[in-house]
Amino acid sequence: MAKKKGAGTIVIKVALWYMFILGAFAGYTNWLPQIRGDAPEAAEAINLDEVTPDQLSTMGEKIIFGSNDPLGVLAKGEGPIGKGQCPLCHRFFLEQKADRCPNLLALPEMEPPLLKISEEARSHERVKGRYEEFKKLHANGEKNSGIVPHATTGGEYLIESEYCPNCFVVVGFGLKGTNDTVSPMPIINKPPIELADTEIVAVVSFLQLRDGDESKWTAKDSWESYFGKELAAPAEGEGEEEEEKPKGPPVALGSMTVDEIVKEMTCFACHKIPGVAIAKTGMIGPLLIEKTNAPNRIKSPEYKKAVKEGKAHATTPREYVIESIMDPGAFIVPGFADDMLKDFRHKFTVSGLDVMVDYLLNQDVASAVAEGMDRLPNEKEGSILPPPEASLGEVKSGDLS
Repeated sequence: MAKKKGAGTIVIKVALWYMFILGAFAGYTNWLPQIRGDAPEAAEAINLDEVTPDQLSTMGEKIIFGSNDPLGVLAKGEGPIGKGQCPLCHRFFLEQKADRCPNLLALPEMEPPLLKISEEARSHERVKGRYEEFKKLHANGEKNSGIVPHATTGGEYLIESEYCPNCFVVVGFGLKGTNDTVSPMPIINKPPIELADTEIVAVVSFLQLRDGDESKWTAKDSWESYFGKELAAPAEGEGEEEEEKPKGPPVALGSMTVDEIVKEMTCFACHKIPGVAIAKTGMIGPLLIEKTNAPNRIKSPEYKKAVKEGKAHATTPREYVIESIMDPGAFIVPGFADDMLKDFRHKFTVSGLDVMVDYLLNQDVASAVAEGMDRLPNEKEGSILPPPEASLGEVKSGDLS
């Protein structure tokens, strides 16, 4: 009897140990960066002569969020980011944290009252009052787009804001030190985002029809009145290659170049990165010179505080860069908000992460200065560019690590 009891105890112990080992392996593999396996979606073609406002709105939703179920994507803990990149900066839902550009919430049943106003409703007010100051400021054409602000209706304003973000900047959302005259938003029809005219009309259609009132739709007419010409469909054959080879979900692979990873992961939308062709204009996140930044950050009082609170855990520059990608909420660089996408652990393979981390750890102040790049005004460390009269050799040697 005693033998049977002893044997039973051993079996239970072995079973518990086996379950523990399985749980440990499951937890570890879950922690590792994953490749998403969503089915690729084909590109959507439109016929401007037959397309309805509702169809354009649906298309715009897909361009903005990469999905026609953005709340479902958010529920999975991922960022609903489409080709237009809009949710990186704009807040469309309460579940988002993005606050770097004006919120685009449309919640008529919510408080405070500000949330009851959709962007379509706000657009009619944007062309009044302060807009006149921007018409004077850019009377000879805004320098990046060449556009002279001339919107007269809410629909035209929404169109203009995509092609010329600096033609009007909402108070409180301009770059620090510019008196709200320079927007962090990129020009949407130019590289690297490059939405076509019809795609921009689709995005505006979505904003105008969020409350389901089709009478508010003016997107196509507003585009044509603003530019003084007929909206044309893409040229014949344009986009056919994309239709034949539909693009799957973004994944960073070890076989990709740094430029390819930066484009695939949309790092360029927020960050400037020396040596990366498409990452020259990011005005939202810190300048990524991690050979300089990472060692300084892990020694900073702010980072030590995050470690003490159990949020951050890096002890080396490499660990810091990995943490900043895989767990961006662990430490927020002073001057910035906790609104970086939180799903990169599902988008990077281990080898792809190594490629990106290795590259960033080789970028320093000298790399950035050589390309005329500077930190944003809100970065605590301050400018890295020497005064106009100084030469590169006069930059503080301590910065050129």
